[in-house]
Amino acid sequence: MIGNPDSVHVRRWAEHFAARGFDVHIVTFYPPQQTSPRGVTVDFLRRRAVNAGGGGGSSGTRDALSRFPGLLRLATATRLVQAGFRGTVARLRPDLVHAHYVSDYGFLAAITGRHPLVVSAWGSDLLVDPKRSVVTRAMVRWVLSRSQLVTYDSRQVAGAARGLGARPAQLLEVVMGVEEEYMKLASKAPPPARRAPLIVSLRSLERPLYNVELILRAMPDVLRAQPEAHLVIGNDGALRPHLEQVAAELGVSGSVEFVGFVERPGALAELLSRAAVYVSIPSSDGTSVTLLEAMAAGAYPVVSDLLSNGEWIDKGGGGLVRVGAPRELAAAIVRGLADPDRRESAARRNLDVVRSRGLWEQNMQRVEDAYRRLMRA
Repeated sequence: MIGNPDSVHVRRWAEHFAARGFDVHIVTFYPPQQTSPRGVTVDFLRRRAVNAGGGGGSSGTRDALSRFPGLLRLATATRLVQAGFRGTVARLRPDLVHAHYVSDYGFLAAITGRHPLVVSAWGSDLLVDPKRSVVTRAMVRWVLSRSQLVTYDSRQVAGAARGLGARPAQLLEVVMGVEEEYMKLASKAPPPARRAPLIVSLRSLERPLYNVELILRAMPDVLRAQPEAHLVIGNDGALRPHLEQVAAELGVSGSVEFVGFVERPGALAELLSRAAVYVSIPSSDGTSVTLLEAMAAGAYPVVSDLLSNGEWIDKGGGGLVRVGAPRELAAAIVRGLADPDRRESAARRNLDVVRSRGLWEQNMQRVEDAYRRLMRA
């Protein structure tokens, strides 16, 4: 696997196949900041330098490259090749190479020349990155042309892949869904109609893409209608100090709690099983695993009106709202908090949807079957 060993998605995928008896390696530039995934070997090229500010190159060079994301990707790939990336992969003699995130790790995997090559599209790598850079678009098209299998998690992402040259025969829908252990824990949740007015957000605080600030800006209107409402913001990232300041400026700090990363499956299931409303308002997204986990736990979902969210949520299953409309967002949250019958009805419908399409073990079995077909071929 080529990817970020600290990514929860990469870790889950790698650990699953290690537990299934595969010899799994993750090749990456730096060692993981967390512990290595269970049963997985992480092959890194360089140790992190103490007090290194960004991993090499002058800040002026990095700033200039950041304005040209395609050139930055090429520069990063060149840096990894010079550090011995291709040689590391060649020494492993893998039966299959699988890269997660097409526009970055997918390009690195493709330049190794190893086959069969699988790439997983996560959303922004096909929906956003190619539109921002002609160079990135060309890189993505080349990666797709070199891949034997492209996994995707929503019809919108599949359409973007086809628009960038992927053939229908290459495509496999794989939703990184909800694990059986989590489903068992969530089944013990109290009925949605009897839950306190708890709102939960669990998207990354690293990038503005997830619009967590918009949720905060909706809170004054929410609190006017539901004074007892309480917002828990999980996850972490560079934007957290700014978001804490925004909460203070809006005067809602007493009703907002930043809790950092929430461990799967136990702590996450416990939190979402108490939530009356789950809120997620990204500007771009594929299928969000946390959305499926919220649905499985009976939390009423209020999400941005993206095509990928619309594949899981209809008007009976939650609220779909425009990005950039805090009052519309507040109104959707209040509808969920104020209507226990709405929450109960949505919970029954959403649990059936997750069971039909969103179970992790079933979807990973389809991946294993595809791996074995590719290796036999």
